[in-house]
Amino acid sequence: MALMPQYLHCANPPALSSSDILCVALAHNEAALLPEFLSHYRALGVSRFLIVNDRSTDGTDEILSQSEDVTVFTPCEGSTYKEHKRFWRAEILDQYGTGKWCVVPDIDEHLIFEGMGSRHLPDVVADLEREGAKAVQATMVDMYSDVPFNEARYTGGSLTEAFPFFDGPDHHFRLIAPRRFRKKYPTPDHMVFGGVRQRLFLPLDIYGNSWRERFFRGASTVNGGFGFRGASGLAAYAARALIKSRLKKRNLFNLTKVPLVRWRKGWFYYNGAHALSAPARLSREKMALLHFCFAAGSSGFEHKAARGEHANGSEFYQKMLHSDQARRSSPVFTGTEKYTSEKSLGSFIGRS
Repeated sequence: MALMPQYLHCANPPALSSSDILCVALAHNEAALLPEFLSHYRALGVSRFLIVNDRSTDGTDEILSQSEDVTVFTPCEGSTYKEHKRFWRAEILDQYGTGKWCVVPDIDEHLIFEGMGSRHLPDVVADLEREGAKAVQATMVDMYSDVPFNEARYTGGSLTEAFPFFDGPDHHFRLIAPRRFRKKYPTPDHMVFGGVRQRLFLPLDIYGNSWRERFFRGASTVNGGFGFRGASGLAAYAARALIKSRLKKRNLFNLTKVPLVRWRKGWFYYNGAHALSAPARLSREKMALLHFCFAAGSSGFEHKAARGEHANGSEFYQKMLHSDQARRSSPVFTGTEKYTSEKSLGSFIGRS
């Protein structure tokens, strides 16, 4: 069997212990967010960071090189984020993370779980091992401020103070993934969508009072567990069938991720850490990823749209960049909630 090509180079490979909890992430021009990112995950209990520096030009490399608990990887010539990001993650995870618990976030994502004040990742991992789980699912919760998106500017300090608001659980919905996708990426078997980006940039007509819309909202709530079993499973399939014409794949922001996993060699993530290429027993514990996607304001949209590195050639960022909503008004509305601690997230986290 042919060996997988090598996509990354590492000048100083890490020496790891069997008890290390790893954080594997990809970085491109993330100097503004990296200090908070590293601080957050260190506080959670990550013992080693394995980070791909994808040709950054803003000082990201200096921040990473000055951190003793960070090992830096660089792409080989000809290897690009757009084409090879899933291979970058897999290469690092296969070589260094096999058999270990690994956190796999983006740099603008902060993992949140129940009891964080007294519970750290080693405690979480011990609970997961006792449960027999191999992975944890999480919902990305898009965080925003009370000013128009293009005026938002993060200049340092607490990200949750700069972007304290989010759309509550009642404005998020779960949907069974298409069968063809589940055959390739079976974990998890669903996606969550909703939140401020869906509400403002790709709104869906699912908030009416017809019986179809009311049934969909009731059957697709994220307030309970994520397992589709028994009556809830039948209701979920019925809800998808009833509302399918309004839920085209290209019109949904997939907010489901699998950011904490006991890695097994040979697995792959689907592009981002949204799904795994093999069945893995998911914990009954739900987590959240605070997603600070608006930290760079309109310049961030411009950069992501120009790189074309996200889904469908960064189609969503193109829409956000040219949206009047991003320029004219605050995204705060009647369903907005404010983050003060993990308890603010309600049913986004906890056990199902």
